[in-house]
Amino acid sequence: MRIKISLIATAALALALALTACNTSDNPAASGKSSAEASTATPASPAPTTSSAFLRPTPEQETALVSALTAIDPALTTKPERATSRSVGVCDDIRKGKDDATVAKNAAYRYNGGTASVDEAKGALIAEAIKTTYCKS
Repeated sequence: MRIKISLIATAALALALALTACNTSDNPAASGKSSAEASTATPASPAPTTSSAFLRPTPEQETALVSALTAIDPALTTKPERATSRSVGVCDDIRKGKDDATVAKNAAYRYNGGTASVDEAKGALIAEAIKTTYCKS
């Protein structure tokens, strides 16, 4: 009998904790505001996107990207699919609002090697090509 009471008490506590966790500030009633007050609240100014979802170019954008990278240095696009996949990380840096110098440095790191030699100046050109072809900050 004692075990049954203990199990019931544990279940009741778990339910109470679950209900408390559901009572967040997203719920106007929980915050003490009416739904009208909650919907008229002014949102903070938009921040750079910090989504962890990586943005990939569409097929048309990929064609433009590969063309732009080839214009910078044909060695960057000896494997177009690799050039595109590397652009995704650079785009993520741009969307997260990293400063231009950091984006250029990271682009140089990502694209350097294989048949291409990439310094930070070329990294800046690569970042600009990615911005203009598909990755809007």
